[in-house]
Amino acid sequence: MHETGAYQNLRFDKQPRRLPHRLIAVFLIMFFFTVFWRYVPHNALYWLLLPILAILGWLATYSWRQALSSLILFLHRLEQH
Repeated sequence: MHETGAYQNLRFDKQPRRLPHRLIAVFLIMFFFTVFWRYVPHNALYWLLLPILAILGWLATYSWRQALSSLILFLHRLEQH
């Protein structure tokens, strides 16, 4: 009944910290938006659309229900201030 080597392959060492997948997705979206922007004339619209696109990209990394509830909560907070 008593096995001495039963727990020999378990690893309890600390795992290296990694960037969250959502953060990586947001940075990739911002990067590709900037690269594609080179084909569109430059104007102030870039600076207006970049934060909106980053927020929408961040919301898209959630499931659609979480993204929708986060967006609704954000809109309710905007209405009350």
